[in-house]
Amino acid sequence: MSKTKRIYISLPIAHYDLEERKQYAQRVEDALSHFYEVVNPLKNGIPEDADWRVHMKKDILDLLTCDVIFLCKDFEKSKGCKLEFDVASTVGMEIVYEEVRSFDSYTLKTVRKSNGY
Repeated sequence: MSKTKRIYISLPIAHYDLEERKQYAQRVEDALSHFYEVVNPLKNGIPEDADWRVHMKKDILDLLTCDVIFLCKDFEKSKGCKLEFDVASTVGMEIVYEEVRSFDSYTLKTVRKSNGY
């Protein structure tokens, strides 16, 4: 199968254990990689200890190279994820939400496809 679409993983990072977030993002990336070319913000090339704003600038640039955004569980509690959501919906990206069923199993659910404003 050809992976013609790029998908950006939007997940809460700040105020979480960074190693746990890396593992979580990798599991999501592994699942999505069967269908998409995946962009993982934890692999953005910016040093981990860089200021949050530096990361967000790079993450927004990376997001804008994608066709789809994948919003992980609890995205609405994260300032960065809400910003990524706003950008994605404004430019008309397809939005996919994580639907959690149990601790280690989840399904992907496209809730809405935005056509911009």
